Amino acid sequence: MWTRKASILGAGGVSLVLVGMMMSNFQMMVFGVAFVAFLAVNSWITGHGDIQVVRTLSADNLYKGDDLYVELEITNPSWRRTQQLEIYDNVPHEMKLRSGLNYMRVNLGPGETTRVRYVLRCPLRGHYSIGPISIRYRDSFNLFSQEMYVDHRSDLIVFPQVREIEEAMVRSRTPKMYTGATTLRTPGPGTEFFSLREYVPGDPFKIINWKAFARTGQLIVNEKCRDAVTDVFILVDSRDISRIGTVLKNPLEVGTVAAASLASYFIKRRDSVALAVYDERLSFLSPDTGDKQYFKILSSLAGVAPKGAMPLQAVTNALSSRFSRGSPVFIISALEGDGTTIPAIRDLAGRGHEVIILSPSSVDFERLVSRIPRTSYEVLKLERQNRLTALAGFGARVIDWMPDVELSQALLQVKMG
Repeated sequence: MWTRKASILGAGGVSLVLVGMMMSNFQMMVFGVAFVAFLAVNSWITGHGDIQVVRTLSADNLYKGDDLYVELEITNPSWRRTQQLEIYDNVPHEMKLRSGLNYMRVNLGPGETTRVRYVLRCPLRGHYSIGPISIRYRDSFNLFSQEMYVDHRSDLIVFPQVREIEEAMVRSRTPKMYTGATTLRTPGPGTEFFSLREYVPGDPFKIINWKAFARTGQLIVNEKCRDAVTDVFILVDSRDISRIGTVLKNPLEVGTVAAASLASYFIKRRDSVALAVYDERLSFLSPDTGDKQYFKILSSLAGVAPKGAMPLQAVTNALSSRFSRGSPVFIISALEGDGTTIPAIRDLAGRGHEVIILSPSSVDFERLVSRIPRTSYEVLKLERQNRLTALAGFGARVIDWMPDVELSQALLQVKMG
């Protein structure tokens, strides 16, 4: 492809030849022919884009807010020089260039290699692909250029942030029959101290508290907390209404952080964690333990996008046969635009589940992007409080999560519930 410089030079050469012929001016004709000949010679010695590119990433998976280090190794395997070569590595627009440049101009000789290094900040969760690589090569005088692509892509997943959660906040009323890591606040075989009680004939001697016997003169035994594995169900609302707020602060973004943090906490305790995401349809990960389940959950949360309007009761009805009897159920939802919330919570509580609702305040998130009159804001807040109070009346433990409150602080409300 001709550049602007080549176009001007070619047009000038042809014009000089024509004008020289009209005016019978031999010198003008010679200059015009020289310009055209110069273009013709340069068209034979243009550069080339026959290069090999290897991209190396510092990680295939990382968390929201982390930095990604990228290196491009560019090699000219040809026996010809590339001439002027412009290389641009296409990166997703959601990522921000923190240092370095994803663009370079090089002129590689036969067999030469160069490297491009840059650092990307990943402020948004999601599934991304870096690439392809855009290449433009020119001749030495910048008269001709050609564009091409190297279809080399590198896929990566940006997980939601995982916050630290302190003390356990729920327990299953119906423990599993096999030993696990979750400590239930009921007496039974285990390792953590629960209480003291009087000795009963038949109790093993190894659980007698001899220090208490020395003080009181009565046989006292140590009760332990029973250990069991709990199935924890996490339901995440990703309906279209959950996009209220800014790109970085909205009910869905903070909800994915909460779901990832809860999953991390319970899996570290070796509990079984299940994840359900509902938008225009229901996506469900069956309960499981271990690192494999942890990364399945994070990968699923990374790809969540606001869409659809599936009601909560349709979700609980579809999962009713999958819920373990008495297991805790976390519902992460702004609780807006869904008239089936109350009957769904009533059904779950009636079946013996401990229901914990973590509700990001959509009214306050909306305030981040639009000016709501004070009176309207107070009315909306009152309606929301009435809705949450009604849910609490059916046995759910409700958390009204404000945008400026950390997850660990918000979850403290569960303990006080």
